[in-house]
Amino acid sequence: MTVKQHPEIIIQARRGGIVESVHHAVAALAGPDGDIVERWGDPGMVTFWRSSAKPFQAQAWLADGTVEYFGWGAEQLAIMSASHDGLDFQAGLVRSMLADLGLSEADLRCDGKLKARHECSGNHTGFLAASVRHGWDLPTYQQPGHPAQEAALQMFAACVDLDPRRIPTAVDGCGVVCYATPVTTAAATFALMPDLVPQISAAMRAHPTLVKGPGWLDTLVMQTIPGATSKCGAEGLRCVSLPDGRGLAVKVVDGADRASDTAMVTALTAVLGADAIAEPLRTKGRPPITNDVGDVVGELLGVAPA
Repeated sequence: MTVKQHPEIIIQARRGGIVESVHHAVAALAGPDGDIVERWGDPGMVTFWRSSAKPFQAQAWLADGTVEYFGWGAEQLAIMSASHDGLDFQAGLVRSMLADLGLSEADLRCDGKLKARHECSGNHTGFLAASVRHGWDLPTYQQPGHPAQEAALQMFAACVDLDPRRIPTAVDGCGVVCYATPVTTAAATFALMPDLVPQISAAMRAHPTLVKGPGWLDTLVMQTIPGATSKCGAEGLRCVSLPDGRGLAVKVVDGADRASDTAMVTALTAVLGADAIAEPLRTKGRPPITNDVGDVVGELLGVAPA
C-alpha cells in the first residue's frame, strides 16, 4: 500500500500582513483498518497522549463493571472522557457522581483549588469510582503504581495493541499517569475507536458540550461533522475519529497550544475538503490575534502542503 507523504503542516502567525512566526505540525491519517494512508511531516515522533487517552482510560471502568455498578450512563461516560470547561452543568455532574460514591470534591486530587471545575475532574472521578468499588486506597488513586492507574494503563495498552511494559509513562498535569506513543499510533487507534470503545464514542457524540464546552474544538467537531468523535490532548495533540472510519492525529511539534486548533482544522480540511468544514469550525481554525485592549491585529493561518 502506498502511503501519501506531504511536508509538515505550517501554522503562520501573521501581524500587519507579515508572517511574524511559524509553528510546524505533523499529522497521520489512518484508514478504517488502522493502517496509515497519509502523513504530513514525520508523525513517527513519540508524544504523550495526555487527555486524548481519557476515553480509553474510561473504558476500563466500563469493562470492569464499575459504570454499571453505580448506575451511570452516557453523560457520566462523556464527562469521564472529558477535558471540560468547568461550567456549572459540567461541575454539577461531577459533584453528583462523587455523591454517588459517598465522596466529595475534597477527594479529588486533580488540583488544589478548582476541584470539580477542573477540566480533568470527570476523569479523576472515574479513577475514584473504581477505587471505591474495588476497595483500593483513595488518597493515592492518582499515583503511579496504584491499582486504578495500572488498570487504566492495561486498558490503554490493549486499545493501542502494545505491551504495557513498552509504553513510556510519566505524570500528567493533573497528576495521573500519562502514556506516550508515536502520533501514527494515535491516528490508528482513533480509526478503530468506534470498535474499541463504542459506548464511550457514542456518549461523547451524544454529549459534545460535556466533553469540552461551547465554542471549543472537540465540541465543534462533534457538532458540525456528524459521526465524528474528537478528543484533544495537551502540548498540541489533537485526535479525531472520522465518520467514514478513518482516524486523524495532529501534533504541533513545539507544543504551542495557540497553533493546535488551527493545525487540526487545516488537516481536516485537507482530508475532508473545504465544503465539509462548517463555518464555526473554519472560524476556529483561523483565530484572530488581538492586542492588549482586544483589537484584532493579526491572525493564525494554517497551510497543509499537498
